[in-house]
Amino acid sequence: MSHARAAALASLFAAALLGPGPARAEEPPPTGTHPEVTADDFLARARWLSSPALEGRMSVEPGAFRASQYVADEWARLGLAPAADDGGWFQPFTIDLPRLAPGNLLEVRAGETTRAAEVEQEWNPVAASPSGEVTAPVVFAGYGVADPDRGYDDYAGLDVTGKVVLVVRREPPRPGGFTERATFRRKLSEAATRHAAALLVVNDGATATGGKDPLLHWSETAGMVPGSATIPFAFVSRAVADALLAPAATTVAALETRIGRDAAAKPASFAVTGASVRLRVAFERRRERNARNVAGILVGADPALRDEVVVVGAHHDHVGRGWFGSAAGPAAQGQIHPGADDNASGTAMLLELAEALAKSKDRPRRSVLFLSFSGEELGLLGSRHYVEHPLRPLAQTVAMVNCDMVGRYDPARTLEVGGVGTAVGLQALVEAAAAPYGLKLSYDPQGVAPSDNTSFFLKKIPVLFFFTGIHAEYHTPRDTADRLNAKDAATIGALVLDVTRTLSDRDDRLAFSQPPAKTRGRAALGIVPSPGSDTGGVVVDSVADGGPAAQAGVRPGDVITAIGPTLVRGLRELQQALAAAKPGDRVVVKVLRGGAEQSVEVTLGSR
Repeated sequence: MSHARAAALASLFAAALLGPGPARAEEPPPTGTHPEVTADDFLARARWLSSPALEGRMSVEPGAFRASQYVADEWARLGLAPAADDGGWFQPFTIDLPRLAPGNLLEVRAGETTRAAEVEQEWNPVAASPSGEVTAPVVFAGYGVADPDRGYDDYAGLDVTGKVVLVVRREPPRPGGFTERATFRRKLSEAATRHAAALLVVNDGATATGGKDPLLHWSETAGMVPGSATIPFAFVSRAVADALLAPAATTVAALETRIGRDAAAKPASFAVTGASVRLRVAFERRRERNARNVAGILVGADPALRDEVVVVGAHHDHVGRGWFGSAAGPAAQGQIHPGADDNASGTAMLLELAEALAKSKDRPRRSVLFLSFSGEELGLLGSRHYVEHPLRPLAQTVAMVNCDMVGRYDPARTLEVGGVGTAVGLQALVEAAAAPYGLKLSYDPQGVAPSDNTSFFLKKIPVLFFFTGIHAEYHTPRDTADRLNAKDAATIGALVLDVTRTLSDRDDRLAFSQPPAKTRGRAALGIVPSPGSDTGGVVVDSVADGGPAAQAGVRPGDVITAIGPTLVRGLRELQQALAAAKPGDRVVVKVLRGGAEQSVEVTLGSR
């Protein structure tokens, strides 16, 4: 599932980020053994794709390239034809990401002592930061929070003009959890509007527990476009922060205790006499092609229809080591996030579908174009690139069938089939195909979803989206292959195969339609979400034309922090808030836009 804004997240090839290339897989990649979609083959494929050797398949890292090569090798083995422009399997594209450049420097001067902290070990510049250099005295500004509703202001009576401001992550503990004032974006805004020279953030005590002090990775953008912050911004370890506070004979832990919590919290801000910082931030932008889709085609059997294509797609990338997009918190960053369900399951199913159709005695009448996308987790980048640079004319694309997170079927949660309102008769087609399989299905007419079908729907192509739902292991190191329900995944694969065959073999092609507005079903905002940063809510990646959010004035780049009474810290809270509402409800949605909080009233739609 896609949980990041396009060009707003960062990483680096493993040579720079992880050192030497990934360890070799203990076993070679599996090949299919049956001409049908089978549980054993599905599980073998998903297990290999989510193995430690692929290190979470981050879009621009070697694991994703190994996954894409595996897909290409399997399609070659099955007899599909390469479908890329150069006659090969790969459609390369550029993910325009920042990368750490030489020259980053954090020099700590405390009294008569000066030392340079080690980048990526003791501190990191943050990708939202502009490149540049600052030398200035240090001011400790508590949590960097100004909250008049709470009667709390870390900046009260404090002059930070031209100073390097050191603040603690999040905000003083309070009932009900964090607010949007705890976000990196808001801390940056508070410091910048007071004319600070730079901002340093250090972990709060609740994050730095058990002897761990997780360093924010330099790829963090704080939900902002890389480089768009107005002042340099860096994250430092507790040890570095304590070194800066040494002239005042205090520590971060002591100051947190002094500030306190709940209604008793009181600022403890001060200028740290004798402490200064020399900070140099250096980022480069990667411009070469550093990601790739995989394209293979099974040419149709009917000369009159073979120029038309049914696209079957899935994304093979995931969130790597969780530097961005992890739902498991800072402690999980740096750990491999296997992505067995998201989306090794969809990639495994894509391979199984290709094998079943390629080995079928009766070749489909229309051509079937199989696409394995990269960059989905960074904002549907691979599918967006494809629809802007199609390998087959979009006018001849009959439909797009998308498999994303199809490995955790549970009748209590249903198999969700999205997009059934994007063509006349599409839901009836799926219902007829599903009748023999005994699966419990729920239907969503909308074509917009946080997955690659959205890119095709926005080009007015009918879409279907097969999805078994969010679970507790989503975007965590616990999304492992042993949790997959391979038996039911094979049944879902058989259903998707029948649907694909029907779309390919019918005499007439589907007629695209805009999904109908309904007043029943589940409440929907009409956005494609991406995760926020830290406690920063949910970033709006894109907004459905004419949808509830668009009508209320919500824009791409807004950060949703609350829906009605529900504080939104991430995707799960967003879903919970919508699950508690009904289509047609009018709710107040709070968003951060340009560092300022705004409230809009939204009449919820349905899905």
